[in-house]
Amino acid sequence: MAKFRAPKGVLGQGSQRAESRRRWYTPLLVLYYGNRRILTGAAIGVIVIIAVVIGFNYIQGVRDNQAQELLGAIVLEYEGGANRVALDGSGETLGLLDIIDQYGGTPAGNTARFYAGNAHFELEEYDQALEQFEKFDASNDFIGASATAGRAAVHELQGDFSRAAALFERAADMDDNSVRSPHYLRSAVRAYMAAGEFAAAEEVILEVKERYPETTLTDEFDFMLGFARARKK
Repeated sequence: MAKFRAPKGVLGQGSQRAESRRRWYTPLLVLYYGNRRILTGAAIGVIVIIAVVIGFNYIQGVRDNQAQELLGAIVLEYEGGANRVALDGSGETLGLLDIIDQYGGTPAGNTARFYAGNAHFELEEYDQALEQFEKFDASNDFIGASATAGRAAVHELQGDFSRAAALFERAADMDDNSVRSPHYLRSAVRAYMAAGEFAAAEEVILEVKERYPETTLTDEFDFMLGFARARKK
């Protein structure tokens, strides 16, 4: 009986493929077994880091919920005009300053800085207000713009008009709104004029007239434009 013979070249090709596989995975095996402890330790390290991050985020979430509850209680004092009580606490709940100290790294703690800055400002404690506004993590939204305008207002009261004007302009850009932005820019113009920078004031006015042609402050901006151009001469 004739013996079965594999097609010519098939066994040779299979042998070549096996040899090729050995060529690339053998160095990997050598690398693994030679550095097994290091690789195992690195894998464990990655797992630990992931666990720490997940645990930290969970704890921060719990802390933020606690801070939100405390903030909601004390904000009632702030909205009622009791700024000192809002800052220091009522005896029954933490004040804004304690919330900042204990929960400053949470979103609610950050919001407490905004309220604290406003409360200090209303009490004419301008240095403390500026400190809170500067530490506030401002986003490009209504609250972020308001905090930036708060910084500007403090600098304006302290006579640093150029810096105040620049911050008012920044606030207008952070909350690009056809109602609020013209008011911020009007404050910027006022500060530039107080600094004697009439060319800068004119530039802002022209920007307002282009960006917000329907603003209710049009007449006021027209008056300031005439004043700025007259003082430039």
